[in-house]
Amino acid sequence: MDWKGSVMAVTGVGLLLASFYFFLRSLDFLTTATPNVTASLLSALIGFSSLSAGVSILRSWAISRAAEKQS
Repeated sequence: MDWKGSVMAVTGVGLLLASFYFFLRSLDFLTTATPNVTASLLSALIGFSSLSAGVSILRSWAISRAAEKQS
């Protein structure tokens, strides 16, 4: 695996971890004594965007590795 593949894998996993953090943070905003719904929804939206970007990057990385092994 070259350095570009490593960067793609690390970036994808980093975005997945960030998305889990934002999802947990959105739950934290809702369960406080005074719920902050706006911040919770924004945090959930950021988490969803990070999750979809991370999955897309990891899928592209897996496809490129499979194509590299085929040739």
